[in-house]
Amino acid sequence: MLNLSLHFHSYIRPHPLTDSLNSFTESRDSVFFVSKIMDSITPDPTRAFVKNIKRVVVKVGTAVVTRSDGRLALGRLGSLCEQLKELNTQGYEVILVTSGAVGLGRQRLRYRRLANSSFADLQKPQGEFDGKACAAVGQSSLMALYDTMFSQLDVTSSQLLVNDGFFRDSGFRKQLSDTVNSLLDLRVIPIFNENDAVSTRKAPYEDSSGIFWDNDSLAGLLALELKADLLVLLSDVEGLYSGPPSDPKSKLIHTYVKEKHQGEITFGDKSRLGRGGMTAKVNAAVCAAYAGTPVIITSGYATNNIIRVLQGERIGTVFHKDAHLWSSIKEVSARDMAVAARESSRRLQVLNSEERRKILLAVADALEKNEGMIRVENEADVAAAEAAGYERSLISRLTLKPEKARNN
Repeated sequence: MLNLSLHFHSYIRPHPLTDSLNSFTESRDSVFFVSKIMDSITPDPTRAFVKNIKRVVVKVGTAVVTRSDGRLALGRLGSLCEQLKELNTQGYEVILVTSGAVGLGRQRLRYRRLANSSFADLQKPQGEFDGKACAAVGQSSLMALYDTMFSQLDVTSSQLLVNDGFFRDSGFRKQLSDTVNSLLDLRVIPIFNENDAVSTRKAPYEDSSGIFWDNDSLAGLLALELKADLLVLLSDVEGLYSGPPSDPKSKLIHTYVKEKHQGEITFGDKSRLGRGGMTAKVNAAVCAAYAGTPVIITSGYATNNIIRVLQGERIGTVFHKDAHLWSSIKEVSARDMAVAARESSRRLQVLNSEERRKILLAVADALEKNEGMIRVENEADVAAAEAAGYERSLISRLTLKPEKARNN
C-alpha cells in the first residue's frame, strides 16, 4: 500500500484540480476515471522483477494448442508465434516448450482409420490408439506447423526432443545447455517436447516417476537447467483460482504464497486432453520458483498475454521465492482504493476541527517516523517509472524531494 499511496499523492497533489478532488470523486463515473488513471501509472510491486528479464521459457499446454474437438487451434497458435516473434525482435531469448503432439496424432490417426474403413469395419468396436504411435505421428505434424508459422514471420525455429533419462547424464545436460545457447545467439527459437514415442514409461499419462513426468515439469526443469529468468505457463484459464474456475465463489490468486495457499486451494478437473491440468502446473511452478526461477501462470487464450506479462501487468498468478515477503500487500484494485478514498472523505466531513487536527498530527508523526523507508520506496518507484518510459514531467512529480516536502 505504501507504493500505491506515494504514487497517488505524487501525481495528484500538484495538479490544479486537487482542490476539487473531494467533490469530483462523489460521482460513480469519477471513481472509475480515477481508478483507470491509477491502473495506468502504478507499477505493481509484485511484478517489478520482470524489468530485469532476459531469458524466457514459455510452455503452452494441449488445451491451448487444440480445440475442444481435438483439432489444432490455429488462431491461438498464430497469436503465440506472433508474440514470440515480437519478443525475439526485442532482444529476449525465447524458449518454447509445447504439448499437443499426442492429441494431434490421435486426431490424424482417427481420421485415417475412418477414411480407410469399410462400413462393416465401422460397425465393429473401435479400440483406442497406442499413445506412443499417436506421439510419433503428431510430433512431425506439430513441428511442421510451427516451422510454417515462424517462417511466415521470418523467424527460425528448431526442434529438441528429450527424454527423462537424458537429464541423469551430466554430459548431456552440458551439451544441451551449449546447444541452446548457440541457438539463442543466432536468434533461433528452440522448441522442446518430451519424446513420448520412445519413452520408457509403461503408462505415460499416469506414471509420475522420474525427473520429469509431463511437459509442465519439463518446462520447470528446463527453466532451471538453462538458467531462465522467467517461466510462463499458458493455461486455458486466467491463472490459479482458490477453487474450480467454474465456481462463482472462486477468486483469482494474483500472488501465490506457499505458506498461505498450499492447503486452501481446491483444484478442479485435470486438462481435458493433456496429462496435466492446474495441479501439474502449480507443482511445476512451486518447484521452479523456490529454486530461483519466477513463474507466472496465465491464459493462453488471450492474444497478447505473454507481452503483457513482460510489461509488468498484473495478470495471471505469480510464483516467486520472495512472495511471502509481499504478503502484506493487500490485493485490491485501483477502483477499490478510489472507492475507499471517497468513503473516507465522507467520514472526515462529519468530524469537528479538533478531531481533524489530531488526525493530521498523527499522519505527520507517522511520515516523519517512516521517512527513511518512504524515500527508499519512492526511489524504487522512480526507477520503475523511468524504466517504463514515463514522461519527465510525470517522473518529476513522482520524485520526493526535501524542498517539496517542506513546501507541502
